[in-house]
Amino acid sequence: MQIQYVGFQLKAHGRDYTYRVIDNQAEDREFVFSISNRAFADNRLPFQEAAALCYQKLQKALPLETAEKPLPRRTTLSDQDLEAYRESRRSARKRSW
Repeated sequence: MQIQYVGFQLKAHGRDYTYRVIDNQAEDREFVFSISNRAFADNRLPFQEAAALCYQKLQKALPLETAEKPLPRRTTLSDQDLEAYRESRRSARKRSW
C-alpha cells in the first residue's frame, strides 16, 4: 500500500489536503482532510506541518480499517488532533540533541 500526497486547496473554511491510497489489493481511493482557518490563525499549526499531520493521521488509521467500518473519505481535524500533534512535536524537540 502506498500513500501519495496530491495537494491542498484553499477553501472558505480552511484548507483541504488530499491523499491517494494505492493498494494492489483494491481500487485506489482518495481521502481529504480539512483544517480550519482558525487552527492556522491561532498558531496551533504551522502551514508547513499541516500536510505531515494529515499524512500521519491517515497512515495510523488505514491499518485499523475494516470492511464493516471503512475510513471516511472526508475528515475534519479536531482540536484534539491538533493538540495531540503539538504535544508529539514538543516531545520530539525535547529529545533532540
